[in-house]
Amino acid sequence: MTSLRSRLGLGLITSLLVMLALLWATVGYSVHLLMENQLASRLEHDAETLLGGITIAADGTYLLDSHRLQGIYLQPYSGHYYQIDVNGHISRSRSLWDESLPPQQLAIGETRQAFLDGPQQQPLLVWSRAYKKQDHKVIISVAEDMLAIQEGLWRFQWQLLAWGLAVVALLLLLQHYIVVRSLRPVSAAAADIARLEQGEITELREQVPDEVSPLVRAINMLLQRQQMRLQRSREALGNLAHSLKTPLTVLLQLAAEKIPDSDRAAHAQLQDYSRQIDQLMGASLRRARLAGDGLGASRFDLQQDLPVLLDTLSRLHRDRTIHVEQELGNTRLLPLEQQDGMELLGNLLDNAWKWAHTTIRLTIIAGRKTDIVVEDDGAGIEADELDRILQRGGRQDETVAGHGIGLSVVRGMAEELGGSVEIGRSENLGGLRITVSLPMSHSHTGSDSVPAK
Repeated sequence: MTSLRSRLGLGLITSLLVMLALLWATVGYSVHLLMENQLASRLEHDAETLLGGITIAADGTYLLDSHRLQGIYLQPYSGHYYQIDVNGHISRSRSLWDESLPPQQLAIGETRQAFLDGPQQQPLLVWSRAYKKQDHKVIISVAEDMLAIQEGLWRFQWQLLAWGLAVVALLLLLQHYIVVRSLRPVSAAAADIARLEQGEITELREQVPDEVSPLVRAINMLLQRQQMRLQRSREALGNLAHSLKTPLTVLLQLAAEKIPDSDRAAHAQLQDYSRQIDQLMGASLRRARLAGDGLGASRFDLQQDLPVLLDTLSRLHRDRTIHVEQELGNTRLLPLEQQDGMELLGNLLDNAWKWAHTTIRLTIIAGRKTDIVVEDDGAGIEADELDRILQRGGRQDETVAGHGIGLSVVRGMAEELGGSVEIGRSENLGGLRITVSLPMSHSHTGSDSVPAK
């Protein structure tokens, strides 16, 4: 069962039925107990009336004043009975006819109640007590037919059940109306998704209930992330196309001219431009490998994802031996999604790997913001080149000396996340120092230290 409406309806009807069953049993028991106590109180009053009408002679015989008797005790099988035991002498009400009540053995002052089958299988409540009168022990038992009371109680309980079921049905209808009305924003969000698929809108409306709002915001954030990645991919393709344009034009010209075998300069130029195209394609493929293929929104985990990234870089630059120093402190998670982290750190480290002589240092500083610092011991970069290489969408050729368009990608990603990029010279290693500052609003840090390599 996947429908929220069905789950809520099932949960409500189950709860209401359980509550109704408990109410039905509790009220029925309470009413039965109340009526039993009232009946016992009335029987006690009748017994005391009978006791007042008894006169005991010196020889132990006794007389009962007939004026103290109610007419109901004189009618056969009327449902109202009494039985008096004085020193073993027993007298019964005329209503018992030839029947009798079970004799009771009680101590003086002791009271007993019991449910018995009386004449004609009548369900009786028998109330008995032992009294002391004129130095004689008198046991009086008074009984009343419970059938009418039980039938009335059953009618009351069935009426209670019927009314309870009616209330349950009414509550289910009311809940159905409330659920349908409450889920209208969810239906509207589903309609927005359909419009989003048709290209009519670019994001979902966030005027939804609080319970659905996190889902809608997450979808909108995912759409923004995918749009940013799509933009970066388009820029990367534009960069690649621009870089390939000149070599391909020259190659086409050389192909159109029938180059003689003796023209070594033309053949060298042909090989040079072919090599440039190969290097450009290799650089694009390398950036694609560094970006990874993760589709989830999990954070970049320095303990799990960074070793994978470093292993990929060492394979891409297998012809170079570079030592990577890590100072990560207690930071476990970066304020980046896993794929964005692979792309940002991949471009930073790949750039450093190309120009470092022997050492790269990666430092993570987490505070009010997260700083990612990458330093190398390469030649660095001239001050007049700093602004140019960070131009978003720059078209600098990566195959010549200098730092490539990967750094403009880093700057674009940092700005998308509300951060910034600073470039300078490393005081410790002497090469380039790149600092990427990211806001902590997206950050999750762990308490476990990450050992440096």
